[in-house]
Amino acid sequence: MTALERRYRRLLAWYPKDHRARHEEEMLAVLLASSTPDQNRPAGRDALDVVRGGLAIRLHRVAPPGSRRRWRAAVDLAALLAPLTLFGAGLFRAAGYAGRFAFDLALPNLVHALPYGLVVLLVWLGRRWATIACAWATAALHAAESMVWLLSLPEGTMVVGDVLLVSGRPLIAAGVLLSAFPACVCAAMLTLAPSPGPGPVGSRRLLVWAGGVLAVCVVGVLLPKVFGAVLMPAALGTVAVMALRSPVGRRTAAILTPFLVVAVMRSWFTDLASLTAVTVATAALLGVTAWLARTGKASHAPDRVPGPSGS
Repeated sequence: MTALERRYRRLLAWYPKDHRARHEEEMLAVLLASSTPDQNRPAGRDALDVVRGGLAIRLHRVAPPGSRRRWRAAVDLAALLAPLTLFGAGLFRAAGYAGRFAFDLALPNLVHALPYGLVVLLVWLGRRWATIACAWATAALHAAESMVWLLSLPEGTMVVGDVLLVSGRPLIAAGVLLSAFPACVCAAMLTLAPSPGPGPVGSRRLLVWAGGVLAVCVVGVLLPKVFGAVLMPAALGTVAVMALRSPVGRRTAAILTPFLVVAVMRSWFTDLASLTAVTVATAALLGVTAWLARTGKASHAPDRVPGPSGS
């Protein structure tokens, strides 16, 4: 056995055992036939194709056809809920400041919320590329605005969210990433989703629920604290229970979890290491769920035996 063949066999271990028993020799012959006489290591493209093919078959088996269709619906719904959440959060903050007659603070929060409202509108109208462009432009704008603001602060007075930090370049990077993270995840969801929208939930039903929750939260801010503290959690808890009752709702909640954790608990992610970790985890989650969503329509396709070019 040559060194090249031995290395290819190691790569083929990414495939399930029963699949290797049926097709390993065939795949190995194709891979070796495409190699040069003096080659002793797999080509980068061939290695990537082998690993990708093995992972694809394993994921196909873990997620049956019906599950992949639900993941597709969940990815599409999450891509709509992400900008809708950011839009609602901006209106919520603006209403809170307006309720205390701090209109100088309410107006900037309202202005920050409006681009997400435009993104939601574009999703509802089915303007996919305009939606993606608007979402990424909003994320870039937030990052640039955060960078300018952080660099303008006096030495030792950097603020990220509600947390006072010691100034320094790593913390500036953390501040920019923290500020842009929800917007970037939102834009990534819209880019990866096959067809963002309410899907099986239905536009009217989603609009009624979203409008009801937003109205309750805004009213809760304007009411005395004792009433608002009960009203808002009750509304959000009701929506959560309703969502988790359905398979699509549970998958949507799983996709949105990293996004909501960082958006709500900003003080947990004030250093570059924790932000990098949650960014990598979120990217992996979005990558896997996007693949499941993309295969949702073709869920009846049989396992394929990829050659060195992925065919």
